[in-house]
Amino acid sequence: MLVAVVATLLSLLLPPFNYLSGAVVALVTLRRGWMDGLTIVIGAGVVVALFAAVTSINPLNAGLFAAGVWLPVWLLALILRQTVSLPATLMIAALIGIAGVSLTYLVLDAPADTWRATMERVIGEIQLPQESSAPEMMGQVIAQIAPHMTGMLVAAMVLGWLLSVLLARWWQSLLYNPGGFRREFHDLRLSRHFALMCFAILAISLLTSGKMQELAANMMVVLVAVYLLHGLALLHGVAAAKGLHTAWLAGFYILGLFILPQLALLLATAAFGDSWLDIRARLSRSKPSGGGSET
Repeated sequence: MLVAVVATLLSLLLPPFNYLSGAVVALVTLRRGWMDGLTIVIGAGVVVALFAAVTSINPLNAGLFAAGVWLPVWLLALILRQTVSLPATLMIAALIGIAGVSLTYLVLDAPADTWRATMERVIGEIQLPQESSAPEMMGQVIAQIAPHMTGMLVAAMVLGWLLSVLLARWWQSLLYNPGGFRREFHDLRLSRHFALMCFAILAISLLTSGKMQELAANMMVVLVAVYLLHGLALLHGVAAAKGLHTAWLAGFYILGLFILPQLALLLATAAFGDSWLDIRARLSRSKPSGGGSET
């Protein structure tokens, strides 16, 4: 509970501490069950709320943090504990994200307009030189990304939840099952049924127009984010099967993060194909059987 609270407060300065805070909740849930995990959520939430009450932070933010970070992570960790399946956990996280996108479009008549107005207000508070083309360029950027902001925000949340759960699973492996997480992650593969659902949503986004097209496109943003994790597992699994040096993986991460972020979409596409082809199983079958006796 103390670690969760401290990590949450540190996330005000460094947002990645969110993942550490959620991972603490997930680890307790994975190891001890739903009751102990929920106790951490409630206790840490109360402490953060009390801290907010005596500072300039709005205490409501503590409740929003618990509802938006700890509770989903607690639920996904509980699902992983019961199913012992990373693919099932990822797919359920994706379904929660899709439900969140759908709820947003049910509550708001025009989410894109809401995002556009919000971003224009924020940009308006920034002192941009009026004589330059910056205001016009920012307006064009806002017009392009506003229709996809709902999906981008939900995708970021879903990825945050899953990263916390994966971190907790790794910790659990280090403590109680060394090497277990590596095997589990390398074997991670989303099902064909899930791929069929993604294909159906993609078809809707391509064949429809208006609000339905926008809704499906935002759902696809969430699905691509989840398939990105599948793609990373595929990448690590293939590298392990081929005996590649870890420098290859490091180079790919550096290339994807800083030089060619489009690689993320390529990796997600490869993962979608892996749902049908099971690339790692094919590589295993194609390995020549060793002859002679081993010493």
